[in-house]
Amino acid sequence: MRKNILVTGCAGFIGSAISKKLIDNKYNVFGIDNLSSGKKKNIPKNLKFIVGSCNDQKTLNKFKNINFFSIIHLAGKVGSEISSYNPLMDCENNILATLKLLEFAKKTRCNHFIYASSMSVYGDLGAKPVSENHNCNPKSYYGISKLASENYIKISQNKKLKSTILRLFTVYGPGQNLDNPMQGMISIYLHQIMKNKKLIIKGSDKRVRDFIYIDDLTSFFMKIIGNKKFFNQTLNVGTGKKHTIKEVIKKLRIITKINFPVIFKKSTPLDQFYIFPNIKKLKKFINVKSFKSLDEGLIRLVFYLKKIYD
Repeated sequence: MRKNILVTGCAGFIGSAISKKLIDNKYNVFGIDNLSSGKKKNIPKNLKFIVGSCNDQKTLNKFKNINFFSIIHLAGKVGSEISSYNPLMDCENNILATLKLLEFAKKTRCNHFIYASSMSVYGDLGAKPVSENHNCNPKSYYGISKLASENYIKISQNKKLKSTILRLFTVYGPGQNLDNPMQGMISIYLHQIMKNKKLIIKGSDKRVRDFIYIDDLTSFFMKIIGNKKFFNQTLNVGTGKKHTIKEVIKKLRIITKINFPVIFKKSTPLDQFYIFPNIKKLKKFINVKSFKSLDEGLIRLVFYLKKIYD
């Protein structure tokens, strides 16, 4: 019998990609999305979809008679910059939504709750890679709400409801919303380069990030669902490779073959400067050597985008 999976944020970049992968792997997939940033056209066929918010009990009640094997919680307002303009909305869409979804998981006897957290929980760090047991000191409202949700999830763990918390680093690839100027560093850069033939950077080019390609992330999710090895674990999810923004700009010049000018502007509010993961723990579970390098991922993404911009 096919297992039922609920994906929140199923119309977003990561949510739609994971939903498609689940369907391809013969799961019965149900989805919730309020379409505030996700797009209905992203939702794959054969997904049973409801428009609504996870913090709305009426929306959740529409699925109350379904026993979900796993709930993958991806919904929520994404990004430190967005949260700085409306922290109350960030709280409602991230913390309150997670709480209501946890209660829903218990009532529907869900076996496994998978939560997409963020590197934002750590705050600003020095030059060393950050491990999961590092003290979290978020510098943005978004990071605070993600960390609070993590703590609610840990308290909710019991014999019946298991959970996995994934601290995602910078995800990129085909399917990101090219029209959103505040979400998705790589997509923001490539949209400017390929459309306007110039690049506006908010902040220093010495900032450090770890970039993980969307296909590698969706494949990883397939290994997690219902897998006892991952029960009640918190994991950094990235490649373990650090890249400065200066390196990224250089790679984009070579791959796009566009000699674009770069204009530097003031940093976005509450942006992290130096952050990349220690993935020793992740390596115990999967072969991270299968993850694409940034060069390979960017080549694939630029090839995809040329069909849109040419």
